[in-house]
Parts: sequence; structure tokens; C-alpha cells
Amino acid sequence: MNELPELIDTDLPFLGPRGTYWFYARPRLGNPFQGKYFRLDSGIWFKVTKSIDFNAGAQSYVWRDPNENNATRWGFYGATTGIKYNRSLAGPAGTAMSAGLNFSTPISQPPLVLTDGHRHTDPFVTYTRPLSVRLRLVGFASLGADLLSRSSLPNDFGENQLHSNSLDCSLGATREFKRFTASMTLSGATTALMSKHDLQVFSVNPRIIIPAQNIFPILGAKLPRWHINLIESAYATIGPDGRQQGVSSSVNVNFDSRKSGEAN
Repeated sequence: MNELPELIDTDLPFLGPRGTYWFYARPRLGNPFQGKYFRLDSGIWFKVTKSIDFNAGAQSYVWRDPNENNATRWGFYGATTGIKYNRSLAGPAGTAMSAGLNFSTPISQPPLVLTDGHRHTDPFVTYTRPLSVRLRLVGFASLGADLLSRSSLPNDFGENQLHSNSLDCSLGATREFKRFTASMTLSGATTALMSKHDLQVFSVNPRIIIPAQNIFPILGAKLPRWHINLIESAYATIGPDGRQQGVSSSVNVNFDSRKSGEAN
């Protein structure tokens, strides 16, 4: 998945030399009908060895609280860390697997809408394999778990978010075109084997990623290690709270320590 910068800061395999690091930032604007806020999810991935990488990040916010005469609040609302083992496998070039563990926790006293009030421990294993070299089509699959523990904050689960420990899996494919990348992911999660509840949620997530360098070529010339991606995504979900669907737009900003041409 190394040729897809927008997917490197995920659980999928990332094969690179020791010492490679990768900064990322994901700014988001909140729903103006739920109070105006700006969120920034940022962090770093670092290759401790060729096979092992470590990540750490934090989530911050600026919030105009409608319940306090639109008073401005700001701070951090979450922290994340994780470790991942990557390994190439037999098969076409790019066939690989990863296994790891992520941990996230709410911090401080943020607006409730920004956190579900729980710590999450998430073990996972993933697999990627090129499906067509000519079409630049790559398939991927993952299996994992979401283990919840209470924090000092109140519960505030989102719609169709499972409220107890669960197993999850996903299957998808991504294809690189000349000017953009498109992906489709099918995912599901169930609490049936992990808790006393028997609930499931399923979703379909198509996505299009457009590198800003394709729109403004000067960015690629002046900032060769920076990857700015414009992302258009949609989702359709069915779960305990019914059906949901929607679309969203976002921007991902990444800095790659590798020089141009070093990517595998």
C-alpha cells in the first residue's frame, strides 16, 4: 500500500526502511446544527525497524458552545497510540500482511459530542494483495476486535455505534487512476461472540481520493514530500438504530520523510 499515501496511516501494511517517518493531519468541521467546532486529528508513524512501526497521535478541538452563549472552548479530547508488525508474503509484488494493536482514550473534559466516553483497545490483522497490476487494483481484508473500557466521562455513543465489545471485519479494493484513487470497503461488526448482547452493524463505504498535486502541479514541484489529498466519501449503514446514509468531504495532509522515488 506504499504507493497510496492516504492509506499509510491505517492498519494496512506499510513496508519501508528503518527510520522512515510520516506525519499526518486531518482537519474536520463539525455540524453547525450541533454547535460549531473545528477538529484536528494529527500524529506520526515511525518505522522502528523495517518490519515494525509505531504511531502516536492526538485530537484537538475549537468549539463554540451553544449552551454557553457561544463561548469558545478549546483543548484536546483524545489520544491514540499503536504498534504494527508488517511482513511481505509470497505472491505478486505488494502482497503483505500486518498485525498490531491500537489504543485510544478520551482526555480532558471535551464536549460530549466529540467522544463516546470509552477507551478502545483494538487488536487487528490485515492482508493486502494486488488483484491486477495492469489496472493498479489492490484488494485488502482485515479482522479485528474493539474492546471497550469506561473512562471518567459519561457515555455518548453515536448512532449505530455498538455499545459493548465486538468483532469486526472488512473487505475492499482500491484502484489508482491517472488523477485520482477510488476505493470501496464493505465492513461489519458484531457483539454476539464478545458480550451478552447480540447486535450487528454493516456498512458500505465508497471513496475517491484526489491528490491536490494533480490539480495544482506546482505543489508537487515545490513540496515533493508533502501529500495533500482531497477526499470525497459516502456511506450506507444498517444497524441497531436503523439505516443511515450520507456523504462527506475532507482534506488529509501528510509529510513523508522519504525523498521522491524512495517509495516502494
